[in-house]
Amino acid sequence: MKFFKQFIITVLASCVLAVGAMAGEPQKEQKPPPPPKEKQDVPRPPKETPPPPRGGNDNGNKGGGDKKGGKP
Repeated sequence: MKFFKQFIITVLASCVLAVGAMAGEPQKEQKPPPPPKEKQDVPRPPKETPPPPRGGNDNGNKGGGDKKGGKP
């Protein structure tokens, strides 16, 4: 029983010392938030237009026009 009583006293003493050490530390000062920054308009470069489609109405067929092969 004597050992148990000493153990409890030791635990309580260490807790008291820990709380005292935390309370003695200097606290950080609360600083106000910085003022908001002004919005700056950044000019965008103009978009490049895509090149015009090739030729006339070829429906995307860029190969030769001669039809070889197949049935006569």
